[in-house]
Amino acid sequence: MLCRSPLRILLWMLVLASWARAAPFFAMDTGITGEPGKVAETLRELGYDGIGGSGTAVKPLRSAVEAKGLKLWNVYLTLKFAKGTPALTPELRGLISDLKRHDSTLWIAISEVADKSDETAIAGLTEFAGVASESGVKISLYPHTGFWLERFSDACRIADKVDRDDVGVTFNLCHWLKVEGDRDPIPEVQRASKRLQFVTINGADGGDTKAMGWDRLIRPLGEGSYDVGSFLSRLHREAKWDGPIGLQAYGVKGDQRENLAKSMAAWKGMKGGLDGMVVCGYQGWFRAEGDGSGNGWFHYSAGGRFDKDSTQIEMWPDMSELGPDERFPTPLRHADGSVAEVFSSVKEATVLRHFRWMREYGIDAAFVQRFAGLSRNPAHRASMDMVLGHCRTAANAEGRKWVLMYDLSGLKTEHFGTVSDDWTRLETEKRISRDDPAYLRYRGKPLVALWGMGFNDRAPSLAEWETLIRFFKEKDYAVMLGVPCYWRTLDRDTINDPKVHELIRMADIVSPWAVGRFGTPQDAANRVEKLLKPDIAWCRERGLDYLPVGFPGFSWYNLQKSRKQEAKFDQVPRLGGQFLWSQAIAAKDAGAKSLYIAMFDEVDEATAIFKTSQNPPVGEVRFLSEPGLKSDHYLWLTREIGKMLRGERGADTKLPLR
Repeated sequence: MLCRSPLRILLWMLVLASWARAAPFFAMDTGITGEPGKVAETLRELGYDGIGGSGTAVKPLRSAVEAKGLKLWNVYLTLKFAKGTPALTPELRGLISDLKRHDSTLWIAISEVADKSDETAIAGLTEFAGVASESGVKISLYPHTGFWLERFSDACRIADKVDRDDVGVTFNLCHWLKVEGDRDPIPEVQRASKRLQFVTINGADGGDTKAMGWDRLIRPLGEGSYDVGSFLSRLHREAKWDGPIGLQAYGVKGDQRENLAKSMAAWKGMKGGLDGMVVCGYQGWFRAEGDGSGNGWFHYSAGGRFDKDSTQIEMWPDMSELGPDERFPTPLRHADGSVAEVFSSVKEATVLRHFRWMREYGIDAAFVQRFAGLSRNPAHRASMDMVLGHCRTAANAEGRKWVLMYDLSGLKTEHFGTVSDDWTRLETEKRISRDDPAYLRYRGKPLVALWGMGFNDRAPSLAEWETLIRFFKEKDYAVMLGVPCYWRTLDRDTINDPKVHELIRMADIVSPWAVGRFGTPQDAANRVEKLLKPDIAWCRERGLDYLPVGFPGFSWYNLQKSRKQEAKFDQVPRLGGQFLWSQAIAAKDAGAKSLYIAMFDEVDEATAIFKTSQNPPVGEVRFLSEPGLKSDHYLWLTREIGKMLRGERGADTKLPLR
């Protein structure tokens, strides 16, 4: 565990910040092909610092990337060395000439050495380096699975024997995993720090990596169970590496631009931010009679029955893909007379399916809601723990990230201590964050979200909030605070107390709650200058990240009716997605780089973006639907929002066409 003194924590933050600024990130040409000008433009748009090329005809690519202000970092060559035979051909001499004074490096993978001796390889490299140095070109040994120069330790040994300042080594994560297995590479990288010139990374699975194929060992960054984020953090912290890092993408299937965009978003997240990410809230609070939880129809209906006075949900989930053991019959009927069924969040297969949808539609992370008041009740805590476990399993299985979000709504002031007690129990018994590669880290630290601070519809409890925030910060966690919409101006939905700002400054991320605060696309556009830009500026001045909230619509007619209260049906219309899209455009225009969508599965207040039915039950209970739209329409739109935020598609105010 790291020392937690204020000075140590400050130094740690400065170290990570310096790495985030210093480490260049380039794409290898294994992940992008095509006309050099288009390649260079794509890399520039997506935020890469250049490219690693291959072959000897690199002059057009070098010129194209340099014209865009990028860099040709290196050129990959596979060489064979024979005793007594010159290492340099006219073609290779021409390549060195093309790279003269362009600060590029030759990546040399040695596939064969005639007599398999170090001496022959050293002689060839020495000849090569002598000519290359005259043009200011360096050499980096590239260990490659199945080659004579296969292991990272082999590359280090040969570089040491050549013993030139302009001959070094590259560490390749995928080849390490294939050759060495899933063992800690950092000690060897530390020992090679004098010779290290490049590091290449990619998404990968952990485990028995020697037996895995390249389809599992080379994936887009952010995918797979191997914790690349921790590797990068330790690479900087322990190996003191802040040099160039390349993205390996050999054999990765799918659209190249999309893969590069996903990897860039993951890179930014691993560096410590949320840039390019679309995340969502995951309620996971739905229970059904017969699901084994003992919680009845929790969050579906009040009083143990579905009727016109007790039903609490506003939208009906699409059940068409769920298996027989995931379906629970209700008293309601569809127009054709068939039984209307619902799901339960305690069913692992259902949660796995939800996270699969997240992967398929480009949702990067789920903020799993944990309601602090309910966690005090053993009858509910057991099923909440079960859902949490399912989310953890699903996030790892589907290559998603997840965060635990405590919602403190309804928690009495005297019960605030139960939150830290609950977290301590979960960490001790279930090791939910530090031992989980799928758990989202912010600036190298596990992120905890605390929602509900500063709202004026509840007791302020600001002293208790401070104690809770300090609890997590002192344990070296990053903290996101869910705050009211008008937190900065301390009015409308916010407590008028400057202590609110003091507590926000203690956090790492601010996420203002926007649901129900406005209701039209024009309202969303009006927020850019009046609200979002000043909010973001306030946060930047204080070194905080800003995560805006978007929602597809809002309606809680049935929920309020079950409480004997009145509410307007379809209070904030979805407009076929135009309302949600307008908020994403507004966030982009204001300078936000990421978006929290509320919510994935919230059918109580009609903010759900997961698959919902356009043919809900009929009868006295009224349900929201949008005939003509596919059940996955809002998931599809969420994917388009992610592309727009990352610059993969335009930011037109007009709703995209499917």
